[in-house]
Amino acid sequence: MKQKKINSKTANILKNSTILITGGAGSFGAALTEELVKYPVKAIRILDIDEHALFKLKHKINDKRIKFLLGTILDSERIDMAGQNVDIIIHLAAIKNIEISEFNPIEAIDTNINGLTNLIKMAIKNKPKIFLNISTDKAVHPSTLYGSTKLLAERLTSWAGFHLSETKFGTVRFGNLMESRGNVFEIWEDESKNKKPLSITDKSMKRYFLHIDEASKFLLSCLPLINLGEIIVPKMKSYKITDLANKISKNHKIIGIREGEKLNEDLISDSEKDKSLEKDDYWIINN
Repeated sequence: MKQKKINSKTANILKNSTILITGGAGSFGAALTEELVKYPVKAIRILDIDEHALFKLKHKINDKRIKFLLGTILDSERIDMAGQNVDIIIHLAAIKNIEISEFNPIEAIDTNINGLTNLIKMAIKNKPKIFLNISTDKAVHPSTLYGSTKLLAERLTSWAGFHLSETKFGTVRFGNLMESRGNVFEIWEDESKNKKPLSITDKSMKRYFLHIDEASKFLLSCLPLINLGEIIVPKMKSYKITDLANKISKNHKIIGIREGEKLNEDLISDSEKDKSLEKDDYWIINN
């Protein structure tokens, strides 16, 4: 996808703003924070349950505007404190591994749906200007528990955007992010280092990919676009998994498709296209 420069509207929104990023110590949160510190923001609050990840991020990005908050989105009192006097909420926190979600359905539902509900309730109380939810292409015609929870999260965010007038709500839906923690490249790198064949589920499988740095820039460019619960979807490039694996090693092993996994994902459904506005490099799905 061709990446545009950040526009002046985005810069104006971020100026002197206090931003809360849930799940912000993960790989995407770290990349997003590195992008945010380039702007004249007032403060950035990183909320994460992973103490070690917060510690690593604190030493990676040395900026006095950043506050590192240990906590979970399932703790209503903690997020109420984290959300006081916040202008923008960017919600990244989620249980996202498909297999882990299938084996831990209660925990996945609790985090991905109830955690978001807690944040929406906090937003009703604290009235931030913008609430941006992050989703996945797994939410389009979901075939897994993870995808189903993210579809419900999109619906909750759209509901909030339509019914709650004091905060602008919206969702950005991505495919897979290169260099994010837990993706297939991480597995392949470990296998390659140990001189093992790379695990391929199916030779014909394709996936949408965007580099994590591009995704961070795109996410921030969406801040001026949301209003009433819209879903914004970048036009990402689809890659054949075997072509990507061949760049690391041509020694592969076929392990078979996992339960609920698809050969091809969709960034946007046909019904969504009917109510969307198409731009050069993204769609806006209207609520």
